[in-house]
Amino acid sequence: MKHELSLRRCLGHNIRYIFMMMALLISTLAWSQLPTAQQVAGQMKVGWNLGNSLEAICGENAWGNPTTTQQLINSVKAAGFNTVRIPVSWDCHTTNGVIDPNWMSRVKTVVDYCTNNNMYVIINIHWDNGWLTNRENITTSAQSAVNAKQRNLWTQIANYFKNYNEHLLFASTNEPDVADGDATAMSVLLSYHQTFINVVRGTGGNNSSRTLIVQGPGTDIDRTNNLMNTMPTDNIASRMMVEVHYYSPYQFCLMTADASWGNMFYYWGNGYHSTTETSRNATWGEESEVERAFGLMKSKFVDKGIPVLIGEFGAMKRTNVGDAALHQASRQYYHKYIVSSALQKGMIPVYWDNGATDFGIFNRSTGAVTDQGLITAMMQGAGGTATYKTIKNRASGLLIDGIGRTSNGSNAGQWASSGSANQQWVMETSGSYVKFKNRGTGLYLDGMGRTTNGSIAGQWSASGINQEWTMEAAGSYFKFKNHATGLYLDGLGSTTNGADLAQWASSSSNNQQWTVTTITARAATEEVIEYQQDNSVQVFPNPFTSAINVVVADPEKIKSIVLYDVMGRQVEMVEHHQISTTQTVGALLNTGIYIVKIHGIDKTHSMRVVKN
Repeated sequence: MKHELSLRRCLGHNIRYIFMMMALLISTLAWSQLPTAQQVAGQMKVGWNLGNSLEAICGENAWGNPTTTQQLINSVKAAGFNTVRIPVSWDCHTTNGVIDPNWMSRVKTVVDYCTNNNMYVIINIHWDNGWLTNRENITTSAQSAVNAKQRNLWTQIANYFKNYNEHLLFASTNEPDVADGDATAMSVLLSYHQTFINVVRGTGGNNSSRTLIVQGPGTDIDRTNNLMNTMPTDNIASRMMVEVHYYSPYQFCLMTADASWGNMFYYWGNGYHSTTETSRNATWGEESEVERAFGLMKSKFVDKGIPVLIGEFGAMKRTNVGDAALHQASRQYYHKYIVSSALQKGMIPVYWDNGATDFGIFNRSTGAVTDQGLITAMMQGAGGTATYKTIKNRASGLLIDGIGRTSNGSNAGQWASSGSANQQWVMETSGSYVKFKNRGTGLYLDGMGRTTNGSIAGQWSASGINQEWTMEAAGSYFKFKNHATGLYLDGLGSTTNGADLAQWASSSSNNQQWTVTTITARAATEEVIEYQQDNSVQVFPNPFTSAINVVVADPEKIKSIVLYDVMGRQVEMVEHHQISTTQTVGALLNTGIYIVKIHGIDKTHSMRVVKN
């Protein structure tokens, strides 16, 4: 009996042990299901950098940017970005090698702002006073100490964030300064990456299969192509990306003063060179260089199943230029081209935003868009499409709708989701305010100077402050306050299609709360159907050097003649009352490609024209 009890106890212990091991195995398998790097990369589209904030030495506000808020990240998401790269410093937040728990919590809060929006998030060890990235620290003499610090910091970071899903990615460092041809330094850098991977994988949980990002030397494409001929070893396949940055040509993107070896460039790209300020036209680094450089990364990594992150790219906005409009159009074309080329080659472009006027595209305090043109250009590059907004009332579920009303002063309405162009709005910036232009009507949402609660919001062609609105966060919603009237857009609880859109003094009502959703729609440049000229409409010459002649048989049947640039932006318009049998258009346009659309009563003629 004693032996039988002992046997039962032994069997009982063994069974419990077996069940424990099975539970551990099941748990391990459950933790190991994060998607591959290729699958994650396929979901990451255009990204945005929260630059000069959490990597500031040593505090989030040290470099002049305000504390990051959910409102800012909501605006980034609403603008169309689905990936946020968060540069972070860590070493200056440590005491005796231990990261300040308050700092760790703060980084988590900002990460959560992004994951709350179902966005992909990248955190790294950024410059951090250069202990990991400066050239003197990527040497055999510094290797042991740097690897020890890399191991210590990533052990803490990885353990803290180990339960996050595939929407969080870790990046080993930022821009490790390895000179071209320095194979020894490249070997040392690979040891830093290897330490990073070993440490993260060793913390278990979702980190066992999380996508990890390693940086090429200098994050320079040519140096990476020449030197990064091996990857760190990973115990799980297909979970690594390579990161490079792209600020080329330097004279257009970053150069702030002329030098003996070359001038700053203000104008970049085919069709965007100045005819008067020719010394500021790019002389290298244009479209063919983008294709060459990105092609190297595609061949070396992407085609072998290793996605490539362009962790930073951008061209600064200059103010003291001869032709500000052409410079801005050139910048927009540059960013559109970079995004388009990168995505076509399986690379993920992440725009560099430092919060300042040269690169910033959002107001860091309010979240308001400050450069909608640049955002629109990047989103067009991402899908060959224009981006519009739909604005939906929290209480009624109806969308703001132009109702097809094209007369100044006509009421703005509300309607259930239809997909109509009347529900699509372009968000334009006007200082710290935004303006909403209806795609269907071409009019702007206007407070009409009405200051009485319940007064109707209208529509009007471009004018003044009655068309300017502030965006205020209300949890995950927005409120819109008119600059002139001080009233807020209000659905008034109307649930009937066609109900008027109203205004009311500030309240906590859901009727004043709106969601803003970015949608894509075919741009004007993609809607072109080349037509054979007939007796009703003729457009000539094409190409042209001075102006285009538009001849119409019956002016009464023509509603408007509109010219668009390659971004799909309206650049010139002849309205119905101005149309005669013959008119000239395009005289003030710069060289480039344009679309002429002649809107008739029963049909629209469209054609692509070139100005030389």
